[in-house]
Amino acid sequence: RRKNQTLAVTSRQEEILIGSLLGDAYITARGQIQFEQSVHQKEYLFLKHKELSSISYKNVSFVKRFDKRYLHENTSYRFWARQYFVSWREKFYFKNKKIVPKDIQLTSLSLAVWYMDDGCFSDNKCIIATDGFSKEDICFLQKILLEKFNIKSSVKNESKIRIRKESFNTFFSLI
Repeated sequence: RRKNQTLAVTSRQEEILIGSLLGDAYITARGQIQFEQSVHQKEYLFLKHKELSSISYKNVSFVKRFDKRYLHENTSYRFWARQYFVSWREKFYFKNKKIVPKDIQLTSLSLAVWYMDDGCFSDNKCIIATDGFSKEDICFLQKILLEKFNIKSSVKNESKIRIRKESFNTFFSLI
């Protein structure tokens, strides 16, 4: 019965989903999207949950995990979007690895969400982690940043996009 049901996703929600999927979100094979942030980003996660409430389950869970490598307990909050995103999974994953779809529509809102998920600004450096993506996908993201937003960037350690200082004003005014 669920196969024939559709879910109304607003354009704003779509932009948030795209930014989240470039960042920390994950789509299961069943089409559910998982959103999870550390306790330090609780307010941000709850804001996402509010924005996506019409397409998500009601509960936000508190999660504790013990990291055996560092002998440290990690705590976070998590919620799930309903399982209507199988077609998105087909676009954002290839052989179970996250990819950047070639028809991705990056907006200033999706850029802001992506930065909030995986970005940081410290020591006068603005970096977005792209560790999970291939070199080709990282170059493609750089091309979008330049062509669509006029944001110049470089690649740091082959896995992070570094926004160039001359593009800080443009980048931060967008997000």
